[in-house]
Amino acid sequence: MLEIFYNSQDLKYKSPFGALKSSSLANFRLDVECDVDVKAFMSFNKQLIEMKRASLDGHFYTFEYTYNVPQEPGLVYYHFVIETPYHRVFYGNNSDRLQAIGKKYDISPIDYQITVYDDFTVPKWAKGKIMYQIFPDRFYKEEILKSPFWDRYFHENWDDLPFIEGDFPSKTMENSDFFGGNLRGIINKLDYIQGLGVGIIYLNPIYRAYSNHRYDLADYMSIDDSLGTKDDLKELCDKAKKRGIHIILDMVFSHTGSDSIYFNKKNTFESLGAYKHKDSPYRSWYTFLPHGKYESWWGIDTLPNVDETNPTFIKHILDSLEMWMDLGVKGFRLDVADELPDDLIKAIRRKIKDIDPESILIGEVWEDASNKESYGVKREYLFGYELDSVMNYPFRKVLIDYSLGHIDGKTFCRQIMIIKENYPKEVFEVLMNMLGTHDVSRILTLLGGQWKLEGYPRKKQGKVKLNKEEYEKALKRLDFILNLLVLLPGIVSIYYGDEAGLEGLKDPFNRKTFPWDKINEEVMEIYKKALEKRSNSELLKYGDFCIFEKDQLVFIERYYMNESITYSFDNNKIQYKEI
Repeated sequence: MLEIFYNSQDLKYKSPFGALKSSSLANFRLDVECDVDVKAFMSFNKQLIEMKRASLDGHFYTFEYTYNVPQEPGLVYYHFVIETPYHRVFYGNNSDRLQAIGKKYDISPIDYQITVYDDFTVPKWAKGKIMYQIFPDRFYKEEILKSPFWDRYFHENWDDLPFIEGDFPSKTMENSDFFGGNLRGIINKLDYIQGLGVGIIYLNPIYRAYSNHRYDLADYMSIDDSLGTKDDLKELCDKAKKRGIHIILDMVFSHTGSDSIYFNKKNTFESLGAYKHKDSPYRSWYTFLPHGKYESWWGIDTLPNVDETNPTFIKHILDSLEMWMDLGVKGFRLDVADELPDDLIKAIRRKIKDIDPESILIGEVWEDASNKESYGVKREYLFGYELDSVMNYPFRKVLIDYSLGHIDGKTFCRQIMIIKENYPKEVFEVLMNMLGTHDVSRILTLLGGQWKLEGYPRKKQGKVKLNKEEYEKALKRLDFILNLLVLLPGIVSIYYGDEAGLEGLKDPFNRKTFPWDKINEEVMEIYKKALEKRSNSELLKYGDFCIFEKDQLVFIERYYMNESITYSFDNNKIQYKEI
């Protein structure tokens, strides 16, 4: 007989909970039930250390060990080794790597993970906030502003569908259909945004750029002419701040546009572009290949890759960050953070924190950011000297899966808890928790069951719309999932138009214009109630958090000061209630 008891998420067995500060102490306990004498060891990064036998009660052994957490931030992997006079047994993580209660192994145990981080703080003002993400061209227009650099197609009808391949007047105009939304339009709608309880506005790129998405930036130092001017941005930041709202911008540092002042492939600008001029001051930013070829982002030739380690490139983008912050910007979201070198992210953090210690840096990361590996390198996002927060795509996936009944309550809780366990508490409290973004299908469409159609031909995707039965299901699930969302710690992020009932599959149909004249009041009411619940409650904004499953129900508890609140959720009946 040999039974082993350990739970990485139970303070009885591991204290403190979760990620650990460097150079701190952590206490471990292991209980073993065995009818012969046993010894217990811990393996930390393959270094074996014997645990102290703390007590013996019949055949029940308790072992303890006080661990000196390394001085250097990083990941520590560990498992247990139990020896009897007759055999050796290992105890480690589960095959799904969701930790908590583990399992026995005869050989090759899967390790538990500890994230070790340098002590740091995130901006206090961001905790518990509601964020509103805006795709600028599609939000609101006062008048159409033209660009002197490109021939753009502007839709006359605000309600048109965005173009896809084949819809544009010519091949050269792809991704250049515009609707005319701009900065002044956002200023005009600040009262509306404030009414949702918003404390942060996140803007997709506002750089000067050829395309409507502007991830093919043309100039780090300029605002796109069709959006307005730097004075408009400053006015937006100032007026938003008076309403208790901060502005953060999308930054693109892994590539530029080919039609930019730096590359200037089409001679659009007067600058000495790198593509045609070997003596260009930007030539060293890019990697050129024989026969006029060059390295580009995912092979897209309109997005030439930059060398993010190039000193002149780094200086230029750091100077641009200072310029944007001088206009009132409070922080940045880093596009494709896993394609940016750690040293660059560190430099960006140092720069913006020197200017404003309360600025915020958020990274686009689609997986567990604590152990993310890209291009063969383990990333350092959460070790205390890079990102304050990340886009919490793991939460988005598990929230949707649970609401659609694709997973049960136990799995839901475990997938929530692994993020809580792996992330430093400071990061966990400002995670960008969202249901929709510019890169995924609209939440109402998914909740109605139309996720099944994401592989549809693009020509058909634009016509996808929920029928009456699907809509009623989506509405009920929306209320369910939003109330889950606002009960979780972190920043609640709303993608513009989701609250107005916009539907649509992926890009570009998730980037339709805001339906100001056709707001779905049923959907709006669901959003307003959920957001008011969050924005009016100190408990939900700042309280401690507990989640568990019992009798196929999910229970979420929040604690703050002398207050507490508990909700139960049943995804089989799509019901929730306060207990």
